Amino acid sequence: MKKKIIALIICILSLTMLFSGCDLEALVTEPEITYKTENGEATAFRFPDESTVVEVVIPDEYDGLPVTKVADFAANGIENLETVYIGKNVSEIGEWAFENNQKLKKFVVDEENAYFCSVDGILYTKDMKTLLFCPAGIEGEVNIPDSVETIRTKAFYKCGKLTKFNLPDSVKSIEEKAFFSCSSVTELELPEKLEFIGKDAFAYCTGLTEITIGGSIKQIDEYAFYNCTNLLTVNVCAAESDLELGTKWYPTNNGLEIDSLVINWQKK
Repeated sequence: MKKKIIALIICILSLTMLFSGCDLEALVTEPEITYKTENGEATAFRFPDESTVVEVVIPDEYDGLPVTKVADFAANGIENLETVYIGKNVSEIGEWAFENNQKLKKFVVDEENAYFCSVDGILYTKDMKTLLFCPAGIEGEVNIPDSVETIRTKAFYKCGKLTKFNLPDSVKSIEEKAFFSCSSVTELELPEKLEFIGKDAFAYCTGLTEITIGGSIKQIDEYAFYNCTNLLTVNVCAAESDLELGTKWYPTNNGLEIDSLVINWQKK
């Protein structure tokens, strides 16, 4: 028994001496992406989710083929991911591709990419009309450029460190789950030209207490303010009969009515 213990100690000491002069960070290899190829193009299908991965690079090419797509759920839920680099040939990004990365702080897009760009780490379409993804690790206040017309599905999904987002008057559409669980936001001024609020768009925004929806609104989908338990005053500058309203579009408590909720219809 003593011999086995001595042998184990010698083994541990040998390994310690072997790596004592090495940079341990250098032992972490560059993460490998799983690809699918079809019709002369490559899709970034899945990124590794090891805890050591802090950045991923979507290259211009894989095996001589242009990388044009990022698949659904490709880089979803990577524990310590901070930066995503997007190559020049990427033209399509799938559903839930970058959500649930709570430490993600920025997107960086190749300047030659004709489809996407990034500003202050946030991902937009090249024409700056659609905001696609805001990294969940961004803190504080976000100013959205005046050119943006659409806040895309899940764009600010679980951005719990944001305290305020300034929406320009140009925004007309806020899609499904766009601001889902932005729980630290306490103030929100919706654009006067806003026409559409999607399903669960502001669900679990528990910091909100009052909101005003402008007169240009045409449609508010079901559960738009689901579980916004502190949002007790909703001002709508339109007639209820003029709008397309989904089931329980207004603030609820886990789907249950809030007795103290006041909805003011204020058509001018």
